[in-house]
Amino acid sequence: MRPVIDHVPVAGSDLDTLVTRFENAGFEPRYGGKHPTMGTEMAMLVLPDGSYLELLAPVDTGTRAGHWPEFLAADAGPCAWCVDAGSVHSELQRAISHDVTVHGPVRGRRETEHGAAEWDVGFLGGDDSVLPFVISDRTPREYRVPDSTLYGSPVSGIGRVVLAVHDLEAAVERFTRLYRLPAPERDYDDRFGTLAAFPGQDAVLCEPDGGPVRERLERFGPCPASVLLSADVEDAATRHPLDATRTLFGKRVRFVEGFDYRLGVVER
Repeated sequence: MRPVIDHVPVAGSDLDTLVTRFENAGFEPRYGGKHPTMGTEMAMLVLPDGSYLELLAPVDTGTRAGHWPEFLAADAGPCAWCVDAGSVHSELQRAISHDVTVHGPVRGRRETEHGAAEWDVGFLGGDDSVLPFVISDRTPREYRVPDSTLYGSPVSGIGRVVLAVHDLEAAVERFTRLYRLPAPERDYDDRFGTLAAFPGQDAVLCEPDGGPVRERLERFGPCPASVLLSADVEDAATRHPLDATRTLFGKRVRFVEGFDYRLGVVER
């Protein structure tokens, strides 16, 4: 199967502060509600293709809440990635058959402007956040994900999630076995180190040599390091503060100023 990205949670310690950072970068997140059983609340940046960034923070600042409390407390940015599954139960069973540790299914709920959105989620891979968690809606998807307000924007969707790992070859083998993927392309970047990208897939694996990405890996373990939004890069630069252009796998990438390497745009 091709793991299609549903959304990427972006962790912060305070939602208002996190929303302001995105607004200062030219984005317009909107409040999405509270997770009553998790002690978190969220705002969302819904993209034209229906994927979204979930800006996630504790309801009470300083509390240990949610699935990723260390990321929330540290304002760590992208902390996981989620893919749509027709059936969470079936996908977890498939993962188990490939000797993948799973947790769930767990029922989720959030109060929205349409009423209560409900879904099932399941987590793959044990303690790290390299493999995605999976979601399927119990209520209509528009309850959970409203229409995008970004039609006409240079940003169209989530283009890449860059996942930092200790052992690139082991991670490549893990993804190849679980998703039956072809051999990956290889690249190198002075920020992310050695990279591997599977043709036609949105997940990129990296084994950093040093610097901030390596420090992130040592602190949090294998996890998302960066989320890159698919965009017309030149147009995006007129609407968002972007740093200098670099190239990954032959495509131009620019990172959003104020987010370091954790948020950027990639040429679609």
